[in-house]
Amino acid sequence: MTLGQIAGLIAALAFVGLVIFLGMMLVQLAKLLKNLQATVEETTKTVKTLTIDMDQIAHQGDELTAKVNTLMTDVNGKVAKLDPFFNTLENVGTTLENATDKSDAKKHAHKFSPVAAGRLAKIAWKIYRKK
Repeated sequence: MTLGQIAGLIAALAFVGLVIFLGMMLVQLAKLLKNLQATVEETTKTVKTLTIDMDQIAHQGDELTAKVNTLMTDVNGKVAKLDPFFNTLENVGTTLENATDKSDAKKHAHKFSPVAAGRLAKIAWKIYRKK
C-alpha cells in the first residue's frame, strides 16, 4: 500500500464513522420528534377540554350574574316599599321626643308611655300594610 492509499483508507473509515454517527443521531432525532408529536397531540386535547370547561364556567357565571341582578332588583324594590314605614316610625319618634321634652315631661307623662309608643307603632304598621 502506498501512502496515498493509506490516506484514502483513513478518509474512507472516517467517512464511514461519520455516516454511522449521523445515522444514530437521526434515529434519536426521529424518536424525539415522535415523542414531541405525541406531546403536542396530548396538549391539543387538553386545551380543547379546558376550552369546553371554561365555556361552561363562563355560561354558569353569566346565569349566576343574571340571577343576582334579579335578586338585587327584587330586594331594592322591597326596600323601597319599606321607606314609608320607616319614615312613619321616624315621625312617631320625633313626635314622642317632642311630646316628652324635658319641659313638658310631667304634663304629658300619662299620655306617652312605652306601651303607648308600641301601640302607635302597631297602628302605623297597620296603616302602612293597608296601603
